[in-house]
Amino acid sequence: MSISLRLQKGQAASAAVLSEPYAQLYEEVHADPSYEANPLFSRDAYLERATSQSQQTGFAVVSAEDGPSLAGFCYGFTFEGGRWWRGATTQAPDEILKEPKLAIIELMVRNSYRGSGTGKRLITELLRDREEPYATLTARPVAPAHAMYLRWGWRIVGQSQPASDAPAMDILLLHLR
Repeated sequence: MSISLRLQKGQAASAAVLSEPYAQLYEEVHADPSYEANPLFSRDAYLERATSQSQQTGFAVVSAEDGPSLAGFCYGFTFEGGRWWRGATTQAPDEILKEPKLAIIELMVRNSYRGSGTGKRLITELLRDREEPYATLTARPVAPAHAMYLRWGWRIVGQSQPASDAPAMDILLLHLR
């Protein structure tokens, strides 16, 4: 396994997250029964969200490639000061809310690459050289990734339910500097 990482911004990043390999990987990861076949995690919902998200300020994607195969990807964009997670059911801490934040939207790792450090490498690369003082993401408390984020130093700062039919999620935060 010889995984290389590639950071993309701008139009190249937008095209990447909307491409077939990314959509297929998203669909593969969300086929796991823990996602309970929720419409929020469907391929169509992903492509609809990614179309809008990829146009946001500060959008960037990091891909993990093993030769011609996509092993994983991670992307996010800037939440300007004052912006917080849609559907937040708890108030953001004032000192965090007023600052810009990198919102990590997706971290996808193909099952066969899990446990290899690929996810950590993807997030580390996405966080490197960011200007925002914080990074934030949401994770379902029952998802294995939730415990992983806590091990990596993220802390829970709130909860959200992004849609009425969506599961509750914890909002996690990491200080970048």
